[in-house]
Amino acid sequence: MSPEDVRSFAVRLMDEVWRPFDHTALARFYHPDVVGHHRAQTLALEDIANRLQWDVQNFGDPVYDIQDIVADEDKFAIRFLYSCTLLATAESFHVEVIYFYHLRDGLISAFWLLSSTDFDYKQHPA
Repeated sequence: MSPEDVRSFAVRLMDEVWRPFDHTALARFYHPDVVGHHRAQTLALEDIANRLQWDVQNFGDPVYDIQDIVADEDKFAIRFLYSCTLLATAESFHVEVIYFYHLRDGLISAFWLLSSTDFDYKQHPA
């Protein structure tokens, strides 16, 4: 893919998966054998699906403010500010996040996540 195609892929990933917390859209963007890394955690596709399902149950009014996307032919990085309301307490929550993605055959094969707030990526929905 060209860098422009990869950038478009990144925007679609945010619009179709992360903004709506849509775990059913994962197959359009992630390899079934994707490997992710968040601090000491190693993540699989199931962990991403669980994360999205947990998020939809716990975060209201999510806003992803994309600050930057850097794209190459087989990888991209995306930096965004995320804010939401914690549904359990009605408190505002804000975090800065950077993802680094590697692509294989037009799908995400590996990723690394850096966040200004530590959290358990593997939290499971109720």
